[in-house]
Amino acid sequence: MKERFYKIGEVSELLNIEQHTLRYLENSLKIKIRRDERGDRLYTDSDIDTLRLVLKLKEKGLNTTAIRLALENVEEEPPPPVPETVPKGPLVNFEFVEAVSLVRQVSEQNEEIIRQNKLLEERLRLLEEKLDRYSRERDATLNELIQLLKTEGAESKSKSWLSRLRGK
Repeated sequence: MKERFYKIGEVSELLNIEQHTLRYLENSLKIKIRRDERGDRLYTDSDIDTLRLVLKLKEKGLNTTAIRLALENVEEEPPPPVPETVPKGPLVNFEFVEAVSLVRQVSEQNEEIIRQNKLLEERLRLLEEKLDRYSRERDATLNELIQLLKTEGAESKSKSWLSRLRGK
């Protein structure tokens, strides 16, 4: 059976995305698209399946770096053999790639959350120390003020208001 090739305009319509988006995906994800003698892109059914997978992964929230890693893993490591009862094809590969990508994404997010949690715990500890220090300093200042007022009160009873005014 002869392989069918699609031009960029056809693929753009098939996938319902702009041509510049196709060029961007090809460039950023390093997808090798065949070209004719004029340099026009010639997409195969396999290329279109790959692009569908990319679009699905983008919908799931993966960035281009994560998608590129997922695509590289698919090319490097073929998926484990599929039992005869499960249909083979792009859907099975998509589910495998999606599962691997999601596990990686969750793992990275979990590590980031743990890192942020440690930072927050450290900040909280520092704030609690500052609050304790501030509270001790405030208590000491209040005690000094009370002692000063008590001392002045005792002195004021023994001196007249005129002598206190003069500073004697």
